[in-house]
Amino acid sequence: MSGTDKPKILIVDDIEVNLILLETILRKEQAEIYKALNGKSALEITAVHDFALIIMDVSMPGMSGYELAEHIRNQEKNKLTPIIFVSAMFFDEQSISRGYKAGAVDYLTKPFQNEVLLSKVRVFLKLFVQNRELFLKSQALNESLTKHQKAEQTILFKYQLERAVSLASARFSGNFDADSSIEFMLMDMARICDASAAFFIGFDQSLKHITISDKLKSNTKPEIPGENQLKNIREAFSKNKEGCSVLTSLTGMDGPWTQPQNNLSQNSASVCIAIPVQIADSVSGSIILSACSGLTTWEKQDICALGVFSTITGNALERIKTTIELEKSESKYRSYIENAPEGILVTESNGTIAEANPTAFSMFGKTSGKLISSDINQLLKQENLAGSFPDYSGLTHAKQCLAEFFVSVGKTSRIIRAGSVKLPDGRFLIFCTDITAAREMEKHLIHTERLVGIGEMATGIAHEINQPLNTISFGIDNLLHAMENDKADGEYVKEKARKIFEGIHRMRSIIDHVRTFSRSNDDYILSAFNLNETIENALSLVREQFNNRDITLITELEPDSLVQVHGNTFKIEQVLLNLLSNSRDAIEEKQKLMEGEFKASINLSTRRAGDNVILSVKDNGNGIAPEHLDHITTPFYTTKEPGKGTGLGLAISYGIIQEHKGNLSFRSNPGAGTTVEIELPAMDKKIK
Repeated sequence: MSGTDKPKILIVDDIEVNLILLETILRKEQAEIYKALNGKSALEITAVHDFALIIMDVSMPGMSGYELAEHIRNQEKNKLTPIIFVSAMFFDEQSISRGYKAGAVDYLTKPFQNEVLLSKVRVFLKLFVQNRELFLKSQALNESLTKHQKAEQTILFKYQLERAVSLASARFSGNFDADSSIEFMLMDMARICDASAAFFIGFDQSLKHITISDKLKSNTKPEIPGENQLKNIREAFSKNKEGCSVLTSLTGMDGPWTQPQNNLSQNSASVCIAIPVQIADSVSGSIILSACSGLTTWEKQDICALGVFSTITGNALERIKTTIELEKSESKYRSYIENAPEGILVTESNGTIAEANPTAFSMFGKTSGKLISSDINQLLKQENLAGSFPDYSGLTHAKQCLAEFFVSVGKTSRIIRAGSVKLPDGRFLIFCTDITAAREMEKHLIHTERLVGIGEMATGIAHEINQPLNTISFGIDNLLHAMENDKADGEYVKEKARKIFEGIHRMRSIIDHVRTFSRSNDDYILSAFNLNETIENALSLVREQFNNRDITLITELEPDSLVQVHGNTFKIEQVLLNLLSNSRDAIEEKQKLMEGEFKASINLSTRRAGDNVILSVKDNGNGIAPEHLDHITTPFYTTKEPGKGTGLGLAISYGIIQEHKGNLSFRSNPGAGTTVEIELPAMDKKIK
């Protein structure tokens, strides 16, 4: 019924003139006029239209007005429509009474006054309009009430949902018991959906099943999901890739399982809900609610909102899983640390020791009470550095640091190598290794290799001593001969004595140098030294030997002021002697292969290159094959024939140069010779 449509009036009369007359009278009224010549036509019209008023003749052939009125009263559309009878024949009381009984509201006799009819028509039209307005207002009020009720239900649902979500989030925070937290959450969900039972089913064997059906006030026996039903649910989850993650079944646990729809009022008692619970990226379980009778007014979005419980549960279970894995990992790595052969310490950014493993306590000979809270930079002091570490400024002053220290433990002294790494939180992780035995072994190897070198150079040293010894012998013979012939005046004696003493001094220098060089030099204090002087000292031990083997030694040295370095001159001399020995062997191999004249030579040079000094040893011997070049500094690796060389010379040399913060590099052309370069930091760089 529209509020803008004109009211409709039906006039029924078997005489067409009467219909035209009535239509003429009613034409000025704000109404649509419908006409019918008999009862049958009138019923067809009333079955389709709602009328504000029906005016009909009483006496009509076939179906009288009384009969037509009774039929209209049985119709749904016009059973309350006012009917006015008009008759020229039946105006006695009995006829009028029958008319009212048939459903008429008024009865007029012909002829009638037009004004009387119009006044009655206007009253009924006005009543119709008023009734229609009331109906429309009532309809609007009902719609408003429905919306209000729905809004109330939505607000109530959201309140209950938010409260349940808030409680679930609170229960799953901090240190929580997963089983009881899930159980309480299921109870809240079941109350919201008015479900007969609620379950948490774990697909992973590590997750247990939880049901709270016995805690709900329900007379319905819960349907516990069976193996096939769970299989169907899991398959439905795997197919449901987009949109709402919550699935519903209108026919119980057997499915089919689909995304929720609006208007679940039909068979709502059989509606079941399944929500996947994801841990990481896999579905590891499901929340299932059975026989949810409280979903009659829910929209799809309301049902989908239940997916938040899956997210809360999945995140909580993932945290538990992660925590368990972290605890296992922490326990495992804690075990590694506790049983590690190295001392491991954790310090604060200021160097205060916060943690230490048992090896560290034993290594430093301290109890937990004395080691913890002490300062690592006082425990490993800079003045106790074992070796040359020019860039060292403290274990907690750089992102990474490595140094070696002398540490006194009781009556013994140890060498501890300490390496520190800055952690993301600003603290430092420090690994300590007792390298005392390793350093003693290295010293022994270095000393042994040095003695081996001296043994190999013994012939050359003998030649070096023989030269001044011959000078002394000839000088004494000449002096005795001159004295026998009375020719030994004062000047002659002084001259011969000077040469004899020069020879003695030369012999003493060689012997002192060999004796000093052959010592272990463990107590040698690192200092500045001239690299050119080191070369000359090394050559003094081998020059005569190399001359006897037709090997020319050539030196090209920078001024002394440009080649000052810092360290242990005897160790650098040992490296140089080892390189000279290798060059000699390579040249001798080539001499055996060469036919004709071969001028063997070894060139030693020093040069300044920026902040570094480079000592170069270049020979024209047999060279090194490419396949050996990458391995020549490996301990016990040698290309010499058995019994000639230990395979430790270059390995020890490499270690010595590394200890001096330098670099040892090789270039070789098989058949043409080898060039070895020693690169060391210049002393003036260290001073800067």
